Amino acid sequence: MGGLSQVRVAICISTFRRQKLVRELLQGIGKLTFCKVPAPELRVIVVDTPDESGNAREACETTSLPWPVRYVVEPRRGLTYARNRAVAESGAVDFVAFIDDDEIPSAEWLDELLWTQAEFKADVVAGPVFPRYAPEVAGWIRAGDFFTSLPRATGTRCRSCATHNALAGTQVFTKVPSFDDSFALSGAEDTDFFLRVARAGYKIVWSQEAMVFEYVSAARGTVAWILRREYQTGNGWVFCEAVLDGRLRTRLLRFCKACGHIVIGLATAVWRSFLLDGAAVLRSLRRVSLGVGMLAAHAGHKFLAYQNPGIEQT
Repeated sequence: MGGLSQVRVAICISTFRRQKLVRELLQGIGKLTFCKVPAPELRVIVVDTPDESGNAREACETTSLPWPVRYVVEPRRGLTYARNRAVAESGAVDFVAFIDDDEIPSAEWLDELLWTQAEFKADVVAGPVFPRYAPEVAGWIRAGDFFTSLPRATGTRCRSCATHNALAGTQVFTKVPSFDDSFALSGAEDTDFFLRVARAGYKIVWSQEAMVFEYVSAARGTVAWILRREYQTGNGWVFCEAVLDGRLRTRLLRFCKACGHIVIGLATAVWRSFLLDGAAVLRSLRRVSLGVGMLAAHAGHKFLAYQNPGIEQT
């Protein structure tokens, strides 16, 4: 894409109440290097949903970058509004890169995403997330590695992906123009979006070398938060499937899978508890929580994880 001309990329960031982390992210973006592909023409789009605690404007205006930074305020609270606004503000570009406001990219991050896109003729490229823990996070939580993406070989086809580390060719927005606002306060808007991208015939692949590092705060590095997140994942996945395929057969299959997760999770949690391995027990309980979230969705309950801005979510 872009022929012999310089490839144009907009890095899109949606933020809420994370001024310090946004500054760290921008500083990380300023250290990006390009070895595998020619350096692209870059622009950075920061869409903020400010409140009484402040906003990220100062971080955007005072952090020195070799590329322009555009700061935009989106008054509507919800992930989909911020993401759609970021894409709309990107202008005439070839690719949109998504990264979360609590992450820092590796220096090679965008270089690897662009190289993988060219190498595998992909429409979307996703990459892994690795944790960077706050000092207060318990050692056994760190050792359990609950925040690291499962590794996959570069070039592996993906059914969907997440906006915490992704590069999308702007052609995908022709058939899938926006994130669905019905997921604004529940999350899973990125899962839904990229499921629809794949359904539209676009190719999503993985780049294991395109690494980003996510800040895990003391509030997130807890058993309660980890189980809550898994419940949210299961709940959101069912609603995503309902948007794409509401057939009874699909719903029954997902219902059976939910029950399976709960039964297997409970059974393994019991015998793992005798091994006195807290991390192993938590892995089993995560599976239980995933299944319960699915069953709740089948009952019509959508978990609005982002409804309360006082709770740290992502």
